[in-house]
Amino acid sequence: MSPIFKKILNNGYDIITIGDIAVDAFIRLGHNERGGSQNQVRESINPITGHRELGLAFGEKIPYEESLEVFAVGNSGNVAVACSRLGMKTAIISNVGSDIYGQKSVEKLKAEGVGAEFVKINTGGKTNYHYILWFKDDRTILTKHEEYPYSLPPAINTKWLYLSSLSEHSVSFHKEIEKYLDEHGDVKLIFQPGTYQLKMGRDALAKIYARSELFFCNLEEAEKILGLEIVKASSDMRERSQNIRRLLLELCALGIKLPVITDGPAGAYVLIDDELYKMPIYSDIAKPVERNGAGDAFSATFSACYMRGMGIEDCLKWASINGMNVCQHIGSHEGLLRESEVGEFLSKAPKGWGLMKMS
Repeated sequence: MSPIFKKILNNGYDIITIGDIAVDAFIRLGHNERGGSQNQVRESINPITGHRELGLAFGEKIPYEESLEVFAVGNSGNVAVACSRLGMKTAIISNVGSDIYGQKSVEKLKAEGVGAEFVKINTGGKTNYHYILWFKDDRTILTKHEEYPYSLPPAINTKWLYLSSLSEHSVSFHKEIEKYLDEHGDVKLIFQPGTYQLKMGRDALAKIYARSELFFCNLEEAEKILGLEIVKASSDMRERSQNIRRLLLELCALGIKLPVITDGPAGAYVLIDDELYKMPIYSDIAKPVERNGAGDAFSATFSACYMRGMGIEDCLKWASINGMNVCQHIGSHEGLLRESEVGEFLSKAPKGWGLMKMS
């Protein structure tokens, strides 16, 4: 297989990601067929929201099976590693503390071939540290974002920026990014909003949305951004498709050139000539181990393929494969594929697997 991913720039980076990185501390909770480890860990459905919930026996000593630390994770860290493994010259703009976790995170980025010269080491500060309660094949994440003095480096050389999760203390930093984009009209933006960016609201980030060449979010996030809780209330599949199409059109109305909405095991949705298309997932090669980082792998891989001029269907195929494989491993990085490995999965893809036009 001839390499698709050749460097865009002789000088500078193909893509630079912007966002917080963290250490993920996985805590694997045991379970049995009757509801949990010694019935102290439970999974249930909230009767009001319909969401799955994780229950722990209050005041008890709850055994766990194992723990594991994964460094330099978070949306932008995951995307940087994914792009680097696909052969792109990649760097990240981020912050860490001057602790052992910051040191190990920078070492991990360098080991993955990600440029770390724009990672600011804050003397006396702490590195973001998240706890992940891993139960069955899914996770509940306990997060804490440290307060960093965000700023862009004085000089960066790239044609693509990838913006994702930043803390609640980053409002003014977004204004700095907006100004940079205004002054560098040739730089294209990819936006995957994180938790606090969603909370900021679309009006506060209107210029970011309007400058987005690519945009990624899941179905629930799209409804939150637009204030349209319409898909869950859909009475049948035709109405559901129409409502997903409406969400994508509304995102385009914000100025986004190509929005992509993911829907977990149901696949992903895009508009082509204002018509709705669905890409089914690449079937799991085995039962998923855990799903952390699958969405970042999807978004990063789609972006990498799109930047290389591949068609939307191929972008979605590659993205689906990489997202699937991440679910086969612990953590956001271990299952990220290289170009030749994606090619092997493509060669084994089920006949007929591809874009489906939705009525």
